[in-house]
Amino acid sequence: MDISYSQYYTEQDFEEIQSKYDGKAEYDNGFITLSSTTSIEHNRIKRKILSKLDAFFAGTKCEPFDEQIEVIFESENELRKYKPDIFVMCEDATRKGESFISPPKIVFEVVSKSTSSHDYITKLAVYQKYGVQEYDLVEQDGKIIQYSLEDGQYRITNVFKGNDEYISTVFIDLKISLQDIFQ
Repeated sequence: MDISYSQYYTEQDFEEIQSKYDGKAEYDNGFITLSSTTSIEHNRIKRKILSKLDAFFAGTKCEPFDEQIEVIFESENELRKYKPDIFVMCEDATRKGESFISPPKIVFEVVSKSTSSHDYITKLAVYQKYGVQEYDLVEQDGKIIQYSLEDGQYRITNVFKGNDEYISTVFIDLKISLQDIFQ
């Protein structure tokens, strides 16, 4: 599918493109980011994190979701429709149809070369602005960079690698061995 990364698209244009695209499409205030299918390693990492989160949140008022579900970030002057790789929503979340319209508690993005600047720059700024409490950038080489929202600003609170154990700043009992993710 051919789109121009310098052309402005309306939300209606996006919905039409998304309905015909067999991949991940995100709307970013007039611009569209398309991602084709991911690598086996990307998929493996995502699946392992999601399964750990699913087990941790079983029987609680929170639940992990993956990129099949859209999160809408909207204000008077902007509209962004993202599909985070993995995110956690709790019972206080609000929805519009099958999309969430309130910020997730935690977002995990598994970084790919083709979308790294989108994850590291654009999404970081949007997630901070809309109040995502924890943003975890998962590098496929075995590292997780954790950003936590403090006084409305993100700061790097940890970099997990090697034999470390990921520990959430939002759910302090949530711990995942990096060996369980990357091996």
